[in-house]
Amino acid sequence: MTHHQNDTQERDESQATFATLLREKVQQAVRTALISVLEAEVDAFIGAVRYERSEQRQDYRNGHYSRSLETSMGQIDDLPVPRTRAGHQTQLFERYHRRRTDLDQSIGEMFIGGVSMARVGEVVETLTGTKPSASTVSRVFHTLESEYEQWKTRKLAKRYVYAFADGTYFTVIYNHEGCKMPVLAVVGIAQSGEREVLAFQVGDRENEQAWKDLLQDLKDRGVKEVGVWISDGNQAMLNAISKQFPDSARQRCVVHKMDNVLSYVPTKQQEQLKPELRALFYQKDREAADQAIAAFIEKYQKVYPTATQCLQRDLEACLTFYAYPKEHWKTIRTNNVIERLFGEVKRRSHKMAAAFRTEGSCLLLFYAVIRSLHFNKLTMPAPSTKQPDAEIVHNS
Repeated sequence: MTHHQNDTQERDESQATFATLLREKVQQAVRTALISVLEAEVDAFIGAVRYERSEQRQDYRNGHYSRSLETSMGQIDDLPVPRTRAGHQTQLFERYHRRRTDLDQSIGEMFIGGVSMARVGEVVETLTGTKPSASTVSRVFHTLESEYEQWKTRKLAKRYVYAFADGTYFTVIYNHEGCKMPVLAVVGIAQSGEREVLAFQVGDRENEQAWKDLLQDLKDRGVKEVGVWISDGNQAMLNAISKQFPDSARQRCVVHKMDNVLSYVPTKQQEQLKPELRALFYQKDREAADQAIAAFIEKYQKVYPTATQCLQRDLEACLTFYAYPKEHWKTIRTNNVIERLFGEVKRRSHKMAAAFRTEGSCLLLFYAVIRSLHFNKLTMPAPSTKQPDAEIVHNS
């Protein structure tokens, strides 16, 4: 073994010894504090300290019983819990509750954060010296159910400046078989610039009625107006938006549009064309964009006629963002806001290494991830700034 390896091993052993010693010292401190709290609690209940004669006495001590208690600092063994003749029950912990609430919350947060059920046990064992059962982790996770039910019916703002709509798929067990379950979602940006997930539900992306139901839910909870809808070219979604929010403008995700255009170009030549195509949506203003588009079509319409025709279809919707504050262009010209949300949920769910057993468990994880995310606020213009007119969804 080399000198470097010896140093590394000694350092690791030293750190492990220190960590063990530190945990033991902290556990002892926690034990002492708990005993003090238990004794003070009984003194207050009885109305007198140990051996004190007092007319205010309500009860008498009756020895102790021993129990273990898991804390965020590890398991405290043989904790002496005082008894009284009348059967006083401590308020410090529930009699049969073997796990402190703060530790349960920690387990839940680790599970929500994408740690598999098996890994949760390993992590908690490192922190506390004990390994929770799978049923414990599952129980903690499902305490979110009541919170999720309230979230689904919460009131929403009357107006959202921007809203992003899209769908994705998760694997769920149906009839003992893993199947792709579609989830539709909407993310909104309020007039304050705050972002939030407005709603999500099970529904086929190609089903117009599913989208109408989701949008109707937004309206039922108070949404009256959306300035601009940002989405891909899914026709079922667009039809539903045009019916539920007919006065909204529409922004076509330019990334999806570029992918569509390039699909009509030979693979070997896509890399050459892609920078020029992308530049159309990154001009300094709308006038420059129109000029660049005209030059692009003139240059390539004979070489790639189908690709240029694809570009011209729905083109106006791709350029809507130019009519809005320049500092918002990066956010609203693509559907990346909601794509990143889906990606984060999938990143965490994939760590579970198994399909969801039910639709409900999938949706609950979706909500659990949402509540743990922090969304950046979009800087909004002064209230006096008038938003320009833009293309209306039902005209696209």
